Amino acid sequence: MILIPVNTDAPIYHWPWMTLVLVAVNCVTFYVTGFGEKPDGWLLRFGHGLNPVEWLAYNFLHAGWLHLIGNMIFVWGFGIVVEGKLGWWRFLLVYLSIGVLGGLLIQTVMLGHDPLLNSGGQGASLIVYGLLAICVVWAPKNEMDLLIFLGYRVLSVEVTILTFGFWYVALQVLSAWWNHFSMGSAMGHLIGAFWGFGIGIALLKLRMVDCENWDLFAIWNGTYRKPTDLNGWKNNIVVTHSPDLRGEETPAAEKVKKKKATFRPSIYLSNRPKHRKPTAREAASTPTTDAEQPAASAATRSMPESSQPTTTLKVLDRMRELIRDEKPQAALGEYHKRLRIVDHWPLEAGDLQALADGLFKLKLWDETTPLLEEFVERFPTRADSARIKLAAICCEVQNRPLAALNLLNQVDLEDLPASIRGHIAQIRQKAERLLDDETFEPDGKNW
Repeated sequence: MILIPVNTDAPIYHWPWMTLVLVAVNCVTFYVTGFGEKPDGWLLRFGHGLNPVEWLAYNFLHAGWLHLIGNMIFVWGFGIVVEGKLGWWRFLLVYLSIGVLGGLLIQTVMLGHDPLLNSGGQGASLIVYGLLAICVVWAPKNEMDLLIFLGYRVLSVEVTILTFGFWYVALQVLSAWWNHFSMGSAMGHLIGAFWGFGIGIALLKLRMVDCENWDLFAIWNGTYRKPTDLNGWKNNIVVTHSPDLRGEETPAAEKVKKKKATFRPSIYLSNRPKHRKPTAREAASTPTTDAEQPAASAATRSMPESSQPTTTLKVLDRMRELIRDEKPQAALGEYHKRLRIVDHWPLEAGDLQALADGLFKLKLWDETTPLLEEFVERFPTRADSARIKLAAICCEVQNRPLAALNLLNQVDLEDLPASIRGHIAQIRQKAERLLDDETFEPDGKNW
């Protein structure tokens, strides 16, 4: 049985360019070393003292085609998660650090070892297990898409990263125990997992990565999936209106102005829809709201939907499921990826509003703004909610008071609750103060 990780539903914010570059570098090194037949200068030798060059070089040496292909598949599978959260240069540092620290520890442990008993270590698998451990720390409840080869059969399954990681690490512990914990591939893999686990925890605790409360500690502390605000990525604004515009007052704890958000949109790399049916308890306890009506099954599609290609409809179903699962960033990534294939695919009002509302609740202003603008332009007769939210963003985040006032002037106040009218008045007062201060207004729609 062969397991191959293909994709993940973990939200990622950077394309995995460096992951692809590292795969290419490994392939080039494989060619340069005569397809693994010329390991001199690359091998991590045992019993020859400490050699820092070897701590780095051995990670790019592979003994054969299967060795190379297997490792590169897993570098891709876990690299997309780690690089997707860190960005290319931090990911490169993490990747090389795991390999170098692993080489240092192995050569230190093997000082005094008889060189004739074991020629040395090679391959990226130590780093692979380090990346796996980081994924377990950062995204244990996210799912990994796997291809399982059983003889001539190929199956596609989804398992959580925690389950996948536990399975592979447990196999290595069993193998190391069977070999009396002597230095070999299993011990090398466990050393990689050790360093990866430590690095993953360190970066998380130093707030150098935002796992959106999907990390291992959030699960342990009972804060799993609750909104988070780390490292200035999801900055709060003075939310001067209720997010769902139902008249609730905004908690005072949320009325804290911070700097403008710079969070990038999520890039979800899978184009195969997943269908998770809710349990009976979930179905009974989750009421159907107006925002969830667009997420009905394909059997109740509207006429504009039914004219779309089958592939587009599958992406739409996947987006709706992600929005219901409180993963609007992944849904937005699905939408953007599909737009690179089809020339024109305007979302219907319910889907567009649900996507914008999900991103708005996460305070991802850069991603929310174009969706709200599109809603106002395409559905002007029912866009008061979008106008108020967009006005708040224009005023509080973008320093565009004139645009905010123009939006508010289009809102019909007659049927709105008194609390909402009060929130609108607060936005208007703030915008007028900015105009009085002669605040420079960046370019953008003035409505």
